[in-house]
Amino acid sequence: MDGSEFYLSQPPSQHRRIIERRKHPRILTPSGALFSFKRPIEPVEFEEHTEGEGTITDLSREGCRLLSDIPLVIGEPYHLILQVSKKSRPIIIEAAVVQWTHEKTHGLKFTSLQAIHESHLRELLLELRRPAP
Repeated sequence: MDGSEFYLSQPPSQHRRIIERRKHPRILTPSGALFSFKRPIEPVEFEEHTEGEGTITDLSREGCRLLSDIPLVIGEPYHLILQVSKKSRPIIIEAAVVQWTHEKTHGLKFTSLQAIHESHLRELLLELRRPAP
């Protein structure tokens, strides 16, 4: 058996390459990084949660990964308030759309935030990248 036969006989998962498509790197957030959310328009016909809170596990300039017991709806926008540390200012995300969910973990893409909060987010990400003294 030559090398190509072995390669072809392996399950596809063993020879796939992961292609990173993110423009901005994810930064792990410290434990205790919290968020609260609210759907901008509360649907009258649905009896689902429209407000809640949870933990931020990672963060980038364009999105975040969240843990929450409250299920979020893929494709729906949410208003977020991010509080990463007691020293940092809250960052208000006017709209973040749910890209994916898996059990209690949710990936959101930021679609609207004011310039001042975008600036605070950039400062926070730089601070999180710096090694602790």
